[in-house]
Amino acid sequence: MEFDKIWEYFCKVCLILFILMFCNSMIGDILFRIKYSFPQISATTEQKIDTSKDPIQINITNAKYIKAYGEKNVYALQPQAEYSISGMVVTKNTNFWFRDIMRNNFDDICLMDLGIVWGDLASDRKKLYKHWKFKSHKTLGQSRRLEWRSKPPYNDMPWTLGYVSYHISHTHLIPANRNVMAGLLSIKKNDIVKLDGYLVDIYTDKNELVARTSMSRTDTDPTSRGSGACEDMYVKQVQIGNKIYK
Repeated sequence: MEFDKIWEYFCKVCLILFILMFCNSMIGDILFRIKYSFPQISATTEQKIDTSKDPIQINITNAKYIKAYGEKNVYALQPQAEYSISGMVVTKNTNFWFRDIMRNNFDDICLMDLGIVWGDLASDRKKLYKHWKFKSHKTLGQSRRLEWRSKPPYNDMPWTLGYVSYHISHTHLIPANRNVMAGLLSIKKNDIVKLDGYLVDIYTDKNELVARTSMSRTDTDPTSRGSGACEDMYVKQVQIGNKIYK
């Protein structure tokens, strides 16, 4: 009987803790979105975004560190390359679960993920989604991944797996300022976008490594420089259609 009472008490405590965690998560997410609402358009342009070409990357060495602020902590970003990517958004992820409880340093500084395709993949949206499905998510192991898989019918598949792998990027985004983040947060699936900034390695303010960026669009091995081939990008400017935010 005594054990039953203890177990009942334990279950009640667990339920209360779960409710508090859930409420904290919801409140944190609402505050996050309010903070980055209402982006201000910095400029407009008549130049259309060209999604046919590969991302532009100019490697650099010995660049000065960039001081960046996460939601909780301060970080040092070491630029590895000037970087510009243009394409169509196939996934967007800002859902990192229990924002103030299960968040690690990487979640704290990289505030969202975009899955972006270019080349032939961005030229025909109906054909793309007829044959491929995309999902950006955070795993139970705290990894933030982009997954894609083919869909039947397989007999008229227009692109090989290799082509798809080399024309898609899962980019973890670090905004240069609040307006850039507000612009990024306004992005919707299927938007045509252009991001300009730097590929960066991420360190804490105590020089502890948080993550290294991928430096290639063709790496797919989890042991690669980007620990899974993802780009970590410090975004200075975002263009959505003809609107520019910086």
